[in-house]
Amino acid sequence: MKITYLSIVLSFFLLGCQESEPPGKPKTLLFSPINPEYLQATAVEWKSTGFDGFLLSGIMKDWANDIWATDGDSTTRGTDDQTFQRIKACNDACREAGIEDNFIKIAFYTHVPLWTNDKAWKSINQNFYEAARFARETGCRGITLDIEYVGEQYDLDWEGYDYKNYTPAELQRAANKRGRELVQAMLKAYPEMVFLNLPEGINYYGPLASDLFTGMVQAMAETNAPGGLHLLTESTYDMTSTIGLIHFVRSLESKILSVLDKSSGEYWKEKCGIVLGGWPLGYYRKILNKEDEFLGWSGKEEKFGNEIVGSYADKSSRFSVDDFRNQYAGLLLGSSKYCWIYGHGATWWQYSKSNNTKYGKNKNASLPLDENFADYQAIVKDKWISTEEMQSIAKKIRFQSAKEFINSFNFVEKFMVAGPFGCQNCDNFLNEFPPEQKLDLQEIYKTEKKVISWRQYNVDPQTGYLDYIKHFEQTDWVCAYAYCEIYSPVTVAAQLRVGTNDMGALWFNDENILSQNTERSATLDDDILPVQLQKGKNSILIKVCNTGGNWGLYLRITDKNGKGLQDLRFWPE
Repeated sequence: MKITYLSIVLSFFLLGCQESEPPGKPKTLLFSPINPEYLQATAVEWKSTGFDGFLLSGIMKDWANDIWATDGDSTTRGTDDQTFQRIKACNDACREAGIEDNFIKIAFYTHVPLWTNDKAWKSINQNFYEAARFARETGCRGITLDIEYVGEQYDLDWEGYDYKNYTPAELQRAANKRGRELVQAMLKAYPEMVFLNLPEGINYYGPLASDLFTGMVQAMAETNAPGGLHLLTESTYDMTSTIGLIHFVRSLESKILSVLDKSSGEYWKEKCGIVLGGWPLGYYRKILNKEDEFLGWSGKEEKFGNEIVGSYADKSSRFSVDDFRNQYAGLLLGSSKYCWIYGHGATWWQYSKSNNTKYGKNKNASLPLDENFADYQAIVKDKWISTEEMQSIAKKIRFQSAKEFINSFNFVEKFMVAGPFGCQNCDNFLNEFPPEQKLDLQEIYKTEKKVISWRQYNVDPQTGYLDYIKHFEQTDWVCAYAYCEIYSPVTVAAQLRVGTNDMGALWFNDENILSQNTERSATLDDDILPVQLQKGKNSILIKVCNTGGNWGLYLRITDKNGKGLQDLRFWPE
């Protein structure tokens, strides 16, 4: 959706809004494998283009590493350490240029020890203590922890858990303990540190990720750590709807507060926040053979055809300049202390021949930038936070009470739901399950595993989201159907505004008007469908299929400008 259209579409939300000062702009961080010496030499240029800090990778790569051994000599553990000297010089130059928020980025790249293994985790805690000390003494703002690469370990049914000497409940308590102790170790070395965590594991992974996260927040809250814990999002990489990004913050914070205890929740609201992430540059796509077997990665077809060139060969854009402008406005309006941009390789800079000589040969850094790179760069520099209308909408989405929010945005609040249908590795989206063959709310459906009937489910009153994860045990490789009716006093033009996770199809008055066979996150107003509401009854049937992770939908009924229609009646009531 283009900016000019977006401001028109959403202008109605200004009605009743009180005037206030525009929100402060969060700092913009870049995560990209930048050479510290190159950053040191170009810090003034980076600041002039709008970046305020960097997530420095390769300094302490994995949880198992000793940061003081990165230079090959573990005996130097202070100012004599070569890596220390490099990062200290880099941070000094950055600070002089006005860049004050660099972070040491650490990841769980390899499987972590069993959560109940006290001895192994004691060693890990020591590694993180040293990393925090390194960060403090070199002038970094804090630590970034990336937990994504061991996603299977957050599931209670992971094959690595034998449950011979512990129960699932004990495993969850142990994961919480590890989060607390990890943060306690870092705070001991660096009490003022800012702690960044990614991605939003509470959305992506099994329950142990939530336990680990809550333990981390609890440890920060126990000492009222001033820097706070800030959660970097990845499921927003492809979101280009400004309103969708702002709404995502409301949804994620609602989920976070639901798992935190009261004192940790108060600490979260005071000191912590969401760091929305975008990924505009660095394109790659899968190449499959005729049997749909994965062969490798390529770039844009018009540049590379189907040649296997790897996932870092094309620094082209992933979406348009206008889409990035909308996305970046959403990052700024939805985030609190920071927002961040993922650079897939050296997508935000290009080495010259002399740079390759000076900083070490880097094939990816030497590749040409996107042909419209200057336009993307200008967006970060200008830090445009959209229209005044959107700024007012942002406040409504972020801070309205549940009832005010649902009424303002005209969500359908109740559905009749049937599911789950489907099987693993089946093309469930293309399969026509009984509800779309013949709709009968009294029908009982018998599958191999269970008996399915229609049941009424309500959306989350904080977000307007119908969350199937809360209602079904089987949530991977399945579909569910949601049905509702709209009763209009007159025939009138309207819009159905839909967001689904993952694939979605919609029938309005028995006509299929949406077929979106794409894995995606549910975003507010992702699909805007013009319809003609008939006087009297109008039916809506929505099919949503899931491959894994989150599963659900949004549905709003509006006029062509996004404003809620008056005098509509809904069923279920």
